[in-house]
Amino acid sequence: MKKTGLRIYLCLLVISSLFISFSSIAQQDQLYFTYPMLPLNVNPAYAGSREVVSVAALYRRRPLFSTVGAASTNQQYFNFDMPIAQDKMAIGFQAYNAEQLIGTNTGGIIGNLGLYGDFAYRFMLPNDGKLALGVQAGVTQVPAYISSTGGGFGSTGFKSSIGLGVYYHNDDYYAGLSMMNLNADKTQFSQPTFLTAGYVFHFDDQVQLKTGVLVRRLSNAYITQTDVDFNATAWFNNRFGLGLWYQNTGSEFSEKAILGSLQIQFSKIQLGYAYDFEGNPDGAVGAKEGFHQIMLRYEFDSGNGKSGVFRFF
Repeated sequence: MKKTGLRIYLCLLVISSLFISFSSIAQQDQLYFTYPMLPLNVNPAYAGSREVVSVAALYRRRPLFSTVGAASTNQQYFNFDMPIAQDKMAIGFQAYNAEQLIGTNTGGIIGNLGLYGDFAYRFMLPNDGKLALGVQAGVTQVPAYISSTGGGFGSTGFKSSIGLGVYYHNDDYYAGLSMMNLNADKTQFSQPTFLTAGYVFHFDDQVQLKTGVLVRRLSNAYITQTDVDFNATAWFNNRFGLGLWYQNTGSEFSEKAILGSLQIQFSKIQLGYAYDFEGNPDGAVGAKEGFHQIMLRYEFDSGNGKSGVFRFF
């Protein structure tokens, strides 16, 4: 079964590589930047897959310290999901708030926030496999720019958002497909499709390498593009994880990034820190730096007795 999973993963990896040639430039909606730490944000079928009550918070900031009047970005994300109905279903909730201070002579703030709910129906398959079908519904604020001089563009109104996903995983590999923002106005938002896959290589009882790939097909009123991300995280004693992520999809405003991550797993708490070496060398002060990301995840038993199990996915 492990060999079959590896073959499937390698085939997806080859197919994903072929999509690179279609890459071009477009803007990514805010929520999807965070999938390295919060995978639920790109696939609603991921809800409940950790088989515990999972609560996670992520804080992103660029730069870490800024001077008055300089460009800076602050983003806060909150995720919650858990299995219900004897693990046959799952529910989830996501919220985020993001603002970007523009370091120019006139100043100004770009604001964006969203609220989402998730539901997944799960099927138990042989060899500890789980297949889930998920749906997401929520509201997203149209990004608005507010100038310190009183001008600006955009609005503070909200638009509905609907997404669908399918996700399969067992102890060694996973694969998922999702279509987000299906009802979006393409002049204001993108409609991304995500294909994800990953495999865990077990070198011995103390060292494992979790690898993954994400393919994003992005379309809006102005452009269509396909980008591919690759990642690998080495786990030591199921306690320390060191990761490297190549984000061709971008860390912010579709700028390519290389992200390094450190994760520490305790019994019910996981701490994570990541820094993306992206920045914009031609941007304002502050925008030239990458994002600092701090993640805190707390998990506890949902009533199925599985809170003490380490999970790669």
